[in-house]
Amino acid sequence: MRMQGIKTIIFDLDGTIADSFQVGLDCANALAEKYRYERIEDSPVIRDLSFKEFLVSHLNLGKIRLVLWAREIKRLLSQKADDVRVFPGIKEALTELKKHFELGILTSNSTKNTLKILKNNEIEDCFSFLYTNSPAFGKWASIKKLIKKERLKKDEVIYVGDEIRDIDACNYAKIPIIVVTWGANSARTLKEEGANFYAYKPDDLVEIGKKLI
Repeated sequence: MRMQGIKTIIFDLDGTIADSFQVGLDCANALAEKYRYERIEDSPVIRDLSFKEFLVSHLNLGKIRLVLWAREIKRLLSQKADDVRVFPGIKEALTELKKHFELGILTSNSTKNTLKILKNNEIEDCFSFLYTNSPAFGKWASIKKLIKKERLKKDEVIYVGDEIRDIDACNYAKIPIIVVTWGANSARTLKEEGANFYAYKPDDLVEIGKKLI
């Protein structure tokens, strides 16, 4: 897999750029009584689970109820979008990367929430394209569709994410990935899954970027 000549970096939003994990937990806990599951606390156990494992172990909802739950989560997240801040150092890293790469976003978050988060944190000008409302599963298909629609060359693209499912999606889509360790999944779990690059702080994204030009 090619690791130089990269021209486009596609970013996940939540957990990668936006520090929204606790906001997401607050929204999930607001629905705990209605959907009859135990309130969820942030813990190393949670951080070691894939998203699918989390849904099974902590929610255990049927398909229809899960769809309804997901819709309500998006509604609650929309109400709290103004509370979401980007991780310290991310704005500076994005500004530097934009000098050398085209930057874009692929996220399962809504268009409204995404635009609000970017604008509130003054980073909306860093991105050339936004793809929102991506399915929670099967992100690889969204990546392939994005590459085709934007007329990108697959060997000139790299993805940046924070979860096990991001690694899986990039493996299926056959593009390299930079995994950040400050998001939803723990560094230990991400290392076990395997990725092309690891960023332990936002400055690392810039250093990795220098190797990809």
